[in-house]
Amino acid sequence: MNLRIRFLEVARFGKPDRIPLSLWGIRPATLKRWWMEGLPPGMDAATYFRFDIYGMKTFNITSWPSEGFQWEPSDRLVNLGPIPPFDYKIIREDDRYRVWVDSLGITQLGFQDDWKYGWSGFATRTFVDFPVKCRDDFERIKGRYDPHHPDRYPSRWGETVEYLRKNNDGSFLIHMSLRGAFWWIRDMMGLEATLISFFKDRQLIRDILDLYLDFHIEALRRAIGEVEVDYVTLNEDMAYKRGSMISPKMFREYISPVYREFIKFLKDNGVKIVIVDSDGYVEPLIPELLSVGVDGISPCEVAAGMDVVELRRKYPNLVMMGGIDKRMLASSKLDIDREVYRKVPPLVESRGYFPGVDHAVPPDISFDNFSYFVELLKKLCGWID
Repeated sequence: MNLRIRFLEVARFGKPDRIPLSLWGIRPATLKRWWMEGLPPGMDAATYFRFDIYGMKTFNITSWPSEGFQWEPSDRLVNLGPIPPFDYKIIREDDRYRVWVDSLGITQLGFQDDWKYGWSGFATRTFVDFPVKCRDDFERIKGRYDPHHPDRYPSRWGETVEYLRKNNDGSFLIHMSLRGAFWWIRDMMGLEATLISFFKDRQLIRDILDLYLDFHIEALRRAIGEVEVDYVTLNEDMAYKRGSMISPKMFREYISPVYREFIKFLKDNGVKIVIVDSDGYVEPLIPELLSVGVDGISPCEVAAGMDVVELRRKYPNLVMMGGIDKRMLASSKLDIDREVYRKVPPLVESRGYFPGVDHAVPPDISFDNFSYFVELLKKLCGWID
């Protein structure tokens, strides 16, 4: 089997010969530690641990700005950001703090240590202002999200299509990473204003969601027609440690209709699997997500109460990625064994599970412990004897 077949066999609860591992983000601060502990200096973890063989090697075809960063649109990927992006500028700074506006138009205050010399991988910050505070602000920002703007498909997009067609041998997955509907509103208004507007300005919320749906369907129509997409990740981060930021009732009222129509569009056009990525305790929303066509969730954060064994019992058809407690990886090898053996063998047997860390790997995890963890997963997932 190649990676694409294995991925789909797992995600469709079939019979894969091996299980691809859900191995993703390693924090920059973690790499700095590992370079002093045995990882060759300058080498990234994906290369050393051969994520391309044992993990889910992907080719993402979309690009959009993230909170906090200065964004340079790719010349090869579909541009889903504001056109033009907001001007990135530092408003003021001193030795400890900086206040700046990112490419999404969000003003924030953060520590210099987190940003000045390249992102540390962690960012404790305060959001000061957002671009949409009223109806007039929304009407102005709409112009930046014209789905038919010629820059949506940059100069080298044709090369991307040609490369994917020539190399479509199943050795990697073609992926679209997208902002989810809740994330989209939050980037425009901020969390507090978003939640207040669910009650006080319902029409504005609906209009923002209408823009989200129309923009993404029209902007992606060409890409999804020219490239065969294996799976989509809808990035949401819509939960805290103790519960979701939005209630199931509010999700059902506002977000479900958008998800249902958008996911139908995606799957009608060949997308096989749709994953929602959200930190925190997202379990209260799982029934709603499944009802609108979502296949699975990631990263199943253990500290927030997301126990993949219990989730499998409650939701036998839910695809899951992650779910291994990063805190145990920072402990002893005995703790790693206990955590992994409790979860991985029964979930590998039940299918629908891609084992991995329940979030990006922090710097309190040693290189030795992570190496041990990866070898253990490879053994339990059929890669080595």
